[in-house]
Amino acid sequence: MKEIREAFPKTYTLPYHLGAYLAVNAVADACLVVDGLSCALPKADLVAGNHDLNSTLFSALGRDRVLATGTGPLPQAANPEKNLTELLRTAANSGSYGTVLVTGLPYMALAGLDYDGVAAAVRGRAPVGAVPALSMDEDWLDGYDRSLEALVSLLPPRRRALKKNTVALAGYLYDRGEGDHRANLAELRRLLGLAGLELACVLPGGTDFKSWEAALGASVVVSLPYGRRAAARLAAHTGARLVETGLPLGLAGTSDWLLAARKAAGLKGPLPPALAAEERAAAAAMARALGALPPGGLVFAGDPHLFAAVAGFAREIGLRVAAAFLNCRSRALPPGCRAPLLMFSPPVEAARRALAGLGEYDRPGLAVCDYFARAEGLAGGAACAELGFPSYTRHCLHDEPFLCYSGAAALAGRLLNASLESLARGGAR
Repeated sequence: MKEIREAFPKTYTLPYHLGAYLAVNAVADACLVVDGLSCALPKADLVAGNHDLNSTLFSALGRDRVLATGTGPLPQAANPEKNLTELLRTAANSGSYGTVLVTGLPYMALAGLDYDGVAAAVRGRAPVGAVPALSMDEDWLDGYDRSLEALVSLLPPRRRALKKNTVALAGYLYDRGEGDHRANLAELRRLLGLAGLELACVLPGGTDFKSWEAALGASVVVSLPYGRRAAARLAAHTGARLVETGLPLGLAGTSDWLLAARKAAGLKGPLPPALAAEERAAAAAMARALGALPPGGLVFAGDPHLFAAVAGFAREIGLRVAAAFLNCRSRALPPGCRAPLLMFSPPVEAARRALAGLGEYDRPGLAVCDYFARAEGLAGGAACAELGFPSYTRHCLHDEPFLCYSGAAALAGRLLNASLESLARGGAR
């Protein structure tokens, strides 16, 4: 057993199908059929109940939204496409789902099963689409984006003219239906309204698939980093203007995001005074925390898009990111998004050693980590605010944003409280 553990070290990364499960979890009536053995389904437990208290992926009434065909690698059925088509047709006509997706495990992809063709052959009450079976090549962020792209491809044609100054957000990481994301979306809608824009739709935002049709009338598609493919597909589908942005996290991050959305809609000039007042109020609230935060570095562990946003936020509160561990395959990061120690998909033990080897100046006193990283010691003993997917020891039963101006103040408060708690225990200084 020891030899096996040494040959296959634990790695800080998240798998492709988990991203697909997150996407389905974020659409209230979507269903995903995984062509393969049911061993693929336990990954959904990382979302349902543990991370998202309001998840409906599994149902006590048997109306689960993640299903497996039970097909093994051997022996192969004489006509696997026919059997899969019948199963998808049954799901699409069941009345339980607003849309159905299908993907496969690696051995089915190697067998050459044409999931696009199978999905296209199904006619039912709910549309059926295919998510590429790329779990051997891509990670959870790709699985999420490709699932959203498959859903966008199922939208009907645009039937009306695009409405001026309306925005569709595509690629939001709605990883749970709790108060943090409810509050984020409410703030985004409110601030866009103050900026002179109407939020038509968020893809995904916890609503049913039918609600996505509101995006067909938006004149601007704002591409958030978790759904670049989906946003591009939507803009091409409707003819809307596409603008790619980062996350509206922190003061400058929020203001820049709102300005980008306004510019894409053809609105000129600075942000309206009401938004400038919101930024000043959030800055004043954050300023109260600055004196009590430990000076020096911060360690981040999570996804690269959140890292880019948190790095900008850290600069606003006088911190620098000393170490970043990213739970995905290597990919390009935005300019200026760097850390002295930066590792993609690191083996956990190697990441711990690298963090322990930082000099005293770079050793972080604060951490922003997801639950997996925190549990595996990637915070390095620093005072930690748990943020991102997954979050098992912090849930939001009431509204508490981490995006926009109000989210910046809330996140500064969380870091402050984590630091004070650590000091009370005799920890990071």
